[in-house]
Amino acid sequence: MSLPNEPSAWQVESSDAFVPVYYKGDLAGFFKKEYAHDIIKFLNEEEVLKKALKLACIDLVKETNGDSKEVSNLIKKYIKMSRRPKYGTRAIALLLAERQKALDLSSQEFAKFCDTFKLSPDALNNIYAGEAIEDNLLAPLSRILGITKEQLLEVRDGSKE
Repeated sequence: MSLPNEPSAWQVESSDAFVPVYYKGDLAGFFKKEYAHDIIKFLNEEEVLKKALKLACIDLVKETNGDSKEVSNLIKKYIKMSRRPKYGTRAIALLLAERQKALDLSSQEFAKFCDTFKLSPDALNNIYAGEAIEDNLLAPLSRILGITKEQLLEVRDGSKE
């Protein structure tokens, strides 16, 4: 994905069981030979994606006549939004979407499935919309997701650690 004359940031030299790995010319560490090229490919693709995100944020700030100092905040915002949520309503909505996919059900079929467990279509839509999940929905949600009420509480409210 790099330009023809542009060297990749991550590089590997292979000859032994463990091969040296370089980042921008400096030795970064050693990998097993059979994994090195795949890891380097992934790391270089990540560098390209980071550059693309930065360029997109720069373009966005320019188009909105914003301050160039906003670019790093936008990058952080989009990275945070892209990460898998661990806690809260978004995390439960993601678990529900994964359950729907695992059951291979359409949206309407999944809504009916949830309704049989006493989670109404309106309550399901409210969860997908990001609204707070009330305690009375914990039992049906735990049955739908196949996890304990305690596990669901931990996902909803966050870790106690």
